[in-house]
Amino acid sequence: MSYPSAEVSLAESNIVEQLIAIYRLVSDEARELNSMVKEADLTQSALVEKRYERVRKLKNSVEDSTMILMEYFIKVSEYVSSRELYIVVIDETLRIAEDLEAAAYRLYLVNRLGGRIPDRVYVIIGEVSRRLVTLVDLLGDMARNVGNDKVVKEAFSEALKTEDSIDELYREGGLECLRMSGDFTGAPILKEALDKLEDAADIAKRVATYIWFLSSFK
Repeated sequence: MSYPSAEVSLAESNIVEQLIAIYRLVSDEARELNSMVKEADLTQSALVEKRYERVRKLKNSVEDSTMILMEYFIKVSEYVSSRELYIVVIDETLRIAEDLEAAAYRLYLVNRLGGRIPDRVYVIIGEVSRRLVTLVDLLGDMARNVGNDKVVKEAFSEALKTEDSIDELYREGGLECLRMSGDFTGAPILKEALDKLEDAADIAKRVATYIWFLSSFK
């Protein structure tokens, strides 16, 4: 059964518009997390707690926006040819937001334990969180330009490079956490924070691939 192209176009346009808005929220969440890392020392523990609350609220906003989008998607899914890809993109984007919040919570716990994060790990976590901001922004750019295959391919290539660089930092950070495990109480929790950040990057890479597929099918 076929449907008028105008209905298909309107349905997909509305989905993409809502998805772009969600990426803005996830980008804000990633930026708050990055700022939280910068403030993660004993002298600014109150700021860390406030920053974590902002991260958590943004994650909740992503959840709410995702639910609204999914409710809309159910109503118009019959008009969307690549419905399976859209469902995966929406679901996986929510998982990115959840992993960012999970990483922020672990950093908050380390801050509550007290003690300064060793410089090397601190630098690595800061750089990973900064690159995650870039990665999320690239996803937003890809969604915004999903009808432009050339732009999407360029952003996809940058996303792959960014995720690869995060993987390298993650391996280095994991080793540093193991080395300091006997000297720093929060080392295991820091490793968990790094795990969550790396998970978010892995998911973002998959989402970039799915959006590239969506663009290729148009």
